Amino acid sequence: MSTLLIAAIIIGSIAAICFVLVSIHNKHKREAMNELLKNFHESGTENGLSFSSQEVLKNSILGLDGVHRKILVMTQKDNAHVSFLINLNEVKNCSVKKIYGSLNAGEQKQEPYLEKIVLHFDMIGKSSAEIVFYQHFDNHIYETLELEQKAKHWEAILSKMQTPLKKTA
Repeated sequence: MSTLLIAAIIIGSIAAICFVLVSIHNKHKREAMNELLKNFHESGTENGLSFSSQEVLKNSILGLDGVHRKILVMTQKDNAHVSFLINLNEVKNCSVKKIYGSLNAGEQKQEPYLEKIVLHFDMIGKSSAEIVFYQHFDNHIYETLELEQKAKHWEAILSKMQTPLKKTA
């Protein structure tokens, strides 16, 4: 009977340690996302933006200011926050793109895989910009459909806004 008791104590201890480690990890992720949100809103305020739509992704946030026709994108990379603005008046075309990579499966056989799903912006007189919705290293394969639908939703919203505002004299 003492063997069963020792086994139960060992299993209980391992389960408790795993629970504590998962809790610490989740708390760290929550704190990192809160910091990203805080910096996102501060950056929006600095740029005089008021967001009518927002999307929170795994490592980034995008917000649309429909009045000023601008999108603010903030991404977390290596404990730093990187942001950029997309002026919709300078956008020529907006589309969802799937980018594929290939893996060597041996003997000259290449296996394609979905590397990322992006919302791609062709700009007038500037280099193109992209917002990453799915990246195979950061997201699970089961998230592909949901994230593609989110990207297409944003494409539809932005396509409706694509015609520039008419200037009145």
